[in-house]
Amino acid sequence: MEQIKHHRAAVAGPEETHENLSNGINAIADLLAPTLGPVGGHVINERDGTRGPELLDDAATAVRRILSLGDPLIDVGAMLMRHIIWRIAGQVGDGGTATALLTRKIYHQTLKMMTAGIGYRELEIGLRAATAAVRDHLEKIAIPVETEDDLALVALTVVKDHDLAATIGELSYLLGADARVSVEKYVSPYLAREYHAGANYKAEIASFHLYTDPIRKWAVYGDSTIALVDDTMSEADETIGLIEAALKTGKKSLIIIGSHFKEEALHVMVRNQTEEKKKISILGVQMKEIGDSRRMAFRDLTTLTGATILGRNYYAYAAKATEADLGEALRVQVDRKTMQLQPYQGRTAAVQETVDQLRLRLEGLRVDDDERSEIINRLAALTGGMGVLKVGTNLKQERDILSGLSERALTAVSLAHKTGVLPGGGAAFVHARRALDDLELEGDENFGVKVLRDALDAPFLQIVKNAGIESPSVAAIYLEEAGPGYAYDVVGKEIVDARESGLIDVTGVQSAVLETAVSGALMALGTNTIVYHKDPTQSMEP
Repeated sequence: MEQIKHHRAAVAGPEETHENLSNGINAIADLLAPTLGPVGGHVINERDGTRGPELLDDAATAVRRILSLGDPLIDVGAMLMRHIIWRIAGQVGDGGTATALLTRKIYHQTLKMMTAGIGYRELEIGLRAATAAVRDHLEKIAIPVETEDDLALVALTVVKDHDLAATIGELSYLLGADARVSVEKYVSPYLAREYHAGANYKAEIASFHLYTDPIRKWAVYGDSTIALVDDTMSEADETIGLIEAALKTGKKSLIIIGSHFKEEALHVMVRNQTEEKKKISILGVQMKEIGDSRRMAFRDLTTLTGATILGRNYYAYAAKATEADLGEALRVQVDRKTMQLQPYQGRTAAVQETVDQLRLRLEGLRVDDDERSEIINRLAALTGGMGVLKVGTNLKQERDILSGLSERALTAVSLAHKTGVLPGGGAAFVHARRALDDLELEGDENFGVKVLRDALDAPFLQIVKNAGIESPSVAAIYLEEAGPGYAYDVVGKEIVDARESGLIDVTGVQSAVLETAVSGALMALGTNTIVYHKDPTQSMEP
């Protein structure tokens, strides 16, 4: 510590590095551990002194509040854990505390093995092989979600509010696994949802400089002018021509949906977005479909927006566009994979006519006709709806937390659609230890398998401990003997059928928790030197 105070930087060697990393990893794991499970506690965050303390039971929110623990020797391990926990929440919506506990157990168990002379590489191979075996086992025992109630139970594990969970379950059930649901915040206690007709296409934002939300890596615009360019936009004049035409519409944003954007055309968009007093906001969207699929997508987009298709194979180039060539959309949202476009009500009749024609044509085709898949894809794109979840509280910070939890719950239920569910409360990992019984590797690699086997029950043991139940390890033995379909109800203190009792976790979440914990622990174990800077940069974003 004194070294850091009086010098620009200090360097820690391998022994000191792992001691300091251990302290930081333990600090975060100890902070979050009491929050795990249905009878877990809260993390109390003292705010700026003018308001009361903040009670948090969400791992991702809790660690985001931590910029430093006040000791640079501890901060490196703590900030590593902070990054891991925030990443898992963003990826799958849940599982932060379980990830922290698994990471700690794997790290400490492997460190002991390395101290005893087992090589890092052998341990890594064993851990990776064991992780793959457990992941495969989880996929085999997964149960598909079938009802709205199943999805509501998944949402409840994240938001811990029955009414909100039921609303999220309904949205996900009606809109499907790939539903696009935006969360709107209100300045009062509020809960409502809306459904809107919309269309979905595989697309991406042409440049990260055009994101309206860089953290989520997406862009959202309402009441926008739409330009359709089924061509490569390569010249600055093409972008300028579209902007000039769009300004005449009086709308505040222009969405250019194109096949491809080259540097000069894209540079105009980016430069426009960075101007302090820009006249119009602009977004470039690059369609991912190719060939006939792309041409059909553009044709359907003319129906949705009223825009004329521009390009070399059409009647006009983008540079010569007029106001009449442009269309409009009520709302457009684009992320790294999908564009979702909501048309104005006035376009609904034309869209429905196209849908009816496609369905009629589909009925007349043989089952093995090659055109069937194309028509089915067009129907899916044109009829994919979107939802709006409206949540509110009186306090801004509570609204932000509620909104974040809702978005993570939506991520989790979407994953549940695709991957199914497992016995919850840490039970799935306890059962998965059986998958390692017959896994035989070479020599010291088997020690890596042993590390994971010994670590898998860490989340379950903490949940039981938080419930005040004596001998958590005995409960783990009873649970394992009951079989893979069972979980342990810590409130009723009994083994229960996981599906019937609603005690479930999402398969995809648990797989991601496992892989993230193993990767995080190995990252820490592979670190042999730390350079401590006198004034390290602090970031709100983990």
